[in-house]
Amino acid sequence: MTAVFRPIIFSLSELFAFTGVIIDPYVTLAAVTDSLGDKLGWVGVTMMLGFLVNIILVALNKITRMHALFLTGHVMFLQSALLTWLVYYYFELDFQWTVGIAGLLIGLYWTVGAQLNVKPTQIISGNAGFTVAHQQHLMNWIAWKVSPIIGDPKQSIDSIKFPNWLEDFKDVKVSVPIVMSLFFTPLLLMLGQERLKVLADSDAWLLYIPIVALSFGAFMVIINLGISMFVKEISESFKGISMKLLPNAIIGVDGMAVAPYSPNAVVAGFVVCALGQIMGIAGLLLMRSPIFIIPGFIPMFFDAAITAVFADKFGGWKAVVVISFFVGLIQIFGSAWAAENSGLIGGWMGNTDWATIWPLVMMGMKAISPLH
Repeated sequence: MTAVFRPIIFSLSELFAFTGVIIDPYVTLAAVTDSLGDKLGWVGVTMMLGFLVNIILVALNKITRMHALFLTGHVMFLQSALLTWLVYYYFELDFQWTVGIAGLLIGLYWTVGAQLNVKPTQIISGNAGFTVAHQQHLMNWIAWKVSPIIGDPKQSIDSIKFPNWLEDFKDVKVSVPIVMSLFFTPLLLMLGQERLKVLADSDAWLLYIPIVALSFGAFMVIINLGISMFVKEISESFKGISMKLLPNAIIGVDGMAVAPYSPNAVVAGFVVCALGQIMGIAGLLLMRSPIFIIPGFIPMFFDAAITAVFADKFGGWKAVVVISFFVGLIQIFGSAWAAENSGLIGGWMGNTDWATIWPLVMMGMKAISPLH
């Protein structure tokens, strides 16, 4: 999904001559790699120390009340890399101190963040035995607490009543390609024939537009089916560990594990977040921000869509619309704030925890740093 849609975002940025910071975890990883240079090997040690902190806090759950074991490996590596850089950037300490501080901070974040999502995730999944361990723990928690004030959970976006002739549109295999066609067709047409030929790697550029929309629907079906299988298997296999080695532990997995519980919220969250990001970009332009944020597909989908499931479960479609829009704004303004103080060129993580929690941590590091 990322391979298909990231080039579209980049092409739009090129078309409108935007230069600035791209909110994308893998662009950020490239920026961190360049910045760390020969210290890149420190990242693996940070990750191992962080996971050790997570394990210790879970093992001592009778004291700590922490039960969530963070197992989303690719996210752990991305976050460990960025935090290793931030600690080094602010303090320029040697290997032991840098990885020690970074490992402690990221381990605490993994444990507390995933723990915040345990109760609402169990409610959403019907006690399936997992929690969300990703990059938007705070916004998921806020959605859980605030959504009932905004809307009615009985008015779920998945239970909206359609006329009989529109009933088929409740099926994500039908609704997602249609919604994505309406969303992407004008954007793709703006790119023009030559850019579309490059994206399509073919002269059949007109066919590329419906293929993109249909692909999104197909990817959604694959994600929902695949993650349902994955969570079921890993939950079963983890029972021995939770009974013997880490009593009362709960596995923390990729946030998309909640997608099958409200597939229409996933699509709505993505679309409304995109609108929020557009409004945020307009705000940066009006304020003449020194940092210009270029939207990234991963925060827009794999962040907003996850929080939208929480919003829908606890506040229905109204909460999905309101919270997803604010997620888009937070991703833009919070990332501009963070990127300006990151010491990185060209990239920032973009997900909501990295546009709220971590900028505050960075301000704390900046306040005590003798170098900044």
